[in-house]
Amino acid sequence: MLTASQFKASLTVLAVAVAVLVLVESIRFWVSAGAPAVHDEGEPA
Repeated sequence: MLTASQFKASLTVLAVAVAVLVLVESIRFWVSAGAPAVHDEGEPA
């Protein structure tokens, strides 16, 4: 059984891992999709 502090630490580690995974997947998607920036070369959004 986990103590309260161990449980909080486990949740923190899990949250950080999920956040990193989402960030990496988002960056990978935008790089592979070749999507232009919203205001690329002065064009309207």
